[in-house]
Amino acid sequence: MAKDTTAGADNRGLFDDFGAFRTPTAEDFTAVLTRGLVAPDANVLLNLYRYTEQARGDLLRALGGLENRLWVPHQALVEFWRNRESTLSDARSSGTQAAAEMAGHAEQAVRTLRTWANRVALPEEETDRLRGQLNEVFDEVQEAIVKVGEGEWQNITQDTSTDPVIAKLEPALVGRVGAPLNREDYDKAVAEGMRRVEKRLPPGYMDKPKDGVGAAGDYLVWEQILREATRRQCDVLFVTADGKEDWWRKEQGFNRGPRPELTEELRTRGGGRLFMLTPNRFLEVAASALDFSLQEGSVEDIERVERIGTDEETQGGWNAGALQELFDRLTYEGYGDRVAVIKYAAEMDGVADAASIYDICKYPEDRSLRGFTKPVTRLAGQLRDLGKIPESAVYVMKAKYDAGPGPASGFSVHPLLVPLINDLPDENE
Repeated sequence: MAKDTTAGADNRGLFDDFGAFRTPTAEDFTAVLTRGLVAPDANVLLNLYRYTEQARGDLLRALGGLENRLWVPHQALVEFWRNRESTLSDARSSGTQAAAEMAGHAEQAVRTLRTWANRVALPEEETDRLRGQLNEVFDEVQEAIVKVGEGEWQNITQDTSTDPVIAKLEPALVGRVGAPLNREDYDKAVAEGMRRVEKRLPPGYMDKPKDGVGAAGDYLVWEQILREATRRQCDVLFVTADGKEDWWRKEQGFNRGPRPELTEELRTRGGGRLFMLTPNRFLEVAASALDFSLQEGSVEDIERVERIGTDEETQGGWNAGALQELFDRLTYEGYGDRVAVIKYAAEMDGVADAASIYDICKYPEDRSLRGFTKPVTRLAGQLRDLGKIPESAVYVMKAKYDAGPGPASGFSVHPLLVPLINDLPDENE
């Protein structure tokens, strides 16, 4: 008798245990937006203070259009109120700072022009003409910066009774904010959050440097989402501007969807599928699913804010502070020559040839460069263990071979780090 190959209850399919790898369709997003649970992170609400008025209005319209599918974790509002005034101050002061910096750039540009004009004996009238053009451009930009600052920002203050963001956000969230955890559950959740941070389990371990129980904040948000999704037994869309690897599954530096561990945890707790979107993608998806029109430029403005936040956080998993700490650790351990080579390579578009390395390090000709990158790799690993850079952080320096096996022809730094390294302050200045 032929063996029965009919699939049994214990047999699995392609996505049964790998749901996080299934790419969501337009129908999937429409389903979760119209029948699921949509939970915005605190950063989504705080970024309302960083958007233009029209982008803010469109995002609030999208959130309001969700009706009872919109649900904000209580912890997200805790973080919103904790950070609201500092976010408001940062956004307000950015215009003043930008205008001041622009004035400084204008002065530097004029000095550069004057120096060049003197070197080439440019006629005075031509120098004056070019200086006038420079000043005209910089004045126009400064006026635009000041105009924005004196426009919508003059109506946004710390006073919640006159804050237009609060005025629109309050009615959108009536009855749509989760209750706080009771003391016993809160203490357990904080303990679990801190455990995950130490064990590098998602979400939240990238917040390890935060003081006290602040590192458990992401887990508190996640635990509250799990509880509500379990109660409703539905799919979840988590909207967040947090691009770190303790939330997202990253492939070659790109966010491909939620971490598989989070997808599985939601399923195990009784919820449905887990979806994640950044605010700009959420706005695009919501406009289509909820059938409303976006104002021109809204998505681009929200994407701009997200991009600035990402640029400020990391390039290839590194930021200026982490790189400087790596350099300090190398120098402290007696590997200042590696720092010099990395900086030289960055100046040379990412590559330092072997001859230059021997010259920089003052090595004898018969010295091998084998193992040259080991201190860099080891100390970068320490920064990963401390949670100061993600697991996905790119290499800082690696050997380069032009002719197959044999001695290295030089060493390279990752292209993403070249501008970041070149922007670090010179210790001799």
